[in-house]
Amino acid sequence: YSAEKQEGKDLTASSIMTTSPYQPQLDLAKEAALKAGEIIRSYCSHGTGRSSKNVTVKSGVDLVTEADTKVEKMITGLIKDTFPNDLIIGEEDQADSPNGGQGDPFPKESCWCVDPIDGTTNFVHNYPFVAVSIGYMDGGIPRVGVIYNPFTDSMYEAAEGGGAFLNGKQITVDSDASSVEDCLLVNNIGHYRYEDFVEESAERVKKWLKAGLRGYRASGSAAQNLAHVASGQVSCYYEHGYGGPWDVCAGLVLVKEAGGVVWDARGVETDLEMKFGKGSVCAGGRAVVEDVLRVAGKPTFEFADGK
Repeated sequence: YSAEKQEGKDLTASSIMTTSPYQPQLDLAKEAALKAGEIIRSYCSHGTGRSSKNVTVKSGVDLVTEADTKVEKMITGLIKDTFPNDLIIGEEDQADSPNGGQGDPFPKESCWCVDPIDGTTNFVHNYPFVAVSIGYMDGGIPRVGVIYNPFTDSMYEAAEGGGAFLNGKQITVDSDASSVEDCLLVNNIGHYRYEDFVEESAERVKKWLKAGLRGYRASGSAAQNLAHVASGQVSCYYEHGYGGPWDVCAGLVLVKEAGGVVWDARGVETDLEMKFGKGSVCAGGRAVVEDVLRVAGKPTFEFADGK
């Protein structure tokens, strides 16, 4: 998604998009995502297995790299330069200095939610499902979402009321899927390895398969999953235990602007709300989300600080 490509494709998008009051935030998020992509690519060795990226274990099998920190600092700096009064909540900064505990609500003021590299384990293994995710919130509601995969050069963007776009072309959710039988489902299980969590996650997958699920995928990146739902490349995304609001903030805007719903998988037709800590999500076209949740049943594993 080079500058030359961006210029040509944005003309296509601008001819369709409704003018959004959040255009300045959208423009900044795209600029930051492209610069982040350059940093991410500079750390990778194509055609090899694992690369040395100064990997640190945050907890269990959850990883963070030097690149995560470098990208987040760059994005944070750009936002502060343009919107100095806005709050910024980044995944790595939040890990060091938490702004809220499990289930606490997000602040209502202007706020940015940043995941510098969503899919860090994929990144460490040179597996290309890696995304920069930048969301902007106002009044506690996500208004702008940008997700960029630097390896596929895919720029997903959306601002409230303006539609969703992939590299400048308007996208919509999969309108053909209405049940598990015609659903390509992507389901991340995350980094928890507690026995009760693993058992519940495995049982849920068995329920979908026994109900005749068309296809099951697990990409390792919540942001990429939501982007793929918005573009109709997968029918539905389910995860009980996504890492934090930075995983889903941008993607929530994309899916809604692409005509889909983003629900809390623990409720009944409950819109997902941005809260601190781990969460539960099901996103896609309304009919297929309803059926995926019906088959799965309500998750029972509860998240808490430190677990």
